[in-house]
Amino acid sequence: MATPEILRDSLHRIAYSTDASAYREVPYGVAYPEDEDDIRTLIAIGRDLGLDLIPRAGGTSIAGQVVGKGIVVDISRHMNRILEINSGERWARVQPGVVRDELNLACRQYGLFFSPETSTSNRCCIGGMFGNNSCGSHSLIYGSTRHHVIEAKGILADGSSGHFKEYTVEELEHRFGNRFWEKSDSDSLI
Repeated sequence: MATPEILRDSLHRIAYSTDASAYREVPYGVAYPEDEDDIRTLIAIGRDLGLDLIPRAGGTSIAGQVVGKGIVVDISRHMNRILEINSGERWARVQPGVVRDELNLACRQYGLFFSPETSTSNRCCIGGMFGNNSCGSHSLIYGSTRHHVIEAKGILADGSSGHFKEYTVEELEHRFGNRFWEKSDSDSLI
């Protein structure tokens, strides 16, 4: 398996030094991972270089969330597929680089839509919406992104996989043991 390339030329570094905000910080480099293994490799490279990874999708954030001195990891180029739409159960499984409007075009034939309606819906990606908990002008009716996520898989800072969903107490006890539910002296309130 090839190591993902980290582009360090001035064109890429300058292009990725801003998002839709007023912030600017030139990154170390830019990478376009093709899969989870590439992300794990980039985590290891970042650790070796003492650099953070900066996940980026559409770059539509307005508070500088996707700018920094680390390695910008743009998932919108390759990790942008709609993997499954289950119209009966009313959910979709997507990669983080899927553009919100493209998801809704695919869901339209089933009478479904992903409701958080950002003003940048024609270019923002689901991964960025998830990271920012995006909403929109009808959030009082439809809620924000977190209200529409059933579960998520991700790669953690140590390279391991994380699976995030609602767990029962029994599932947590099976996974972690009873130690999380036992009260200790350090749990007391002051």
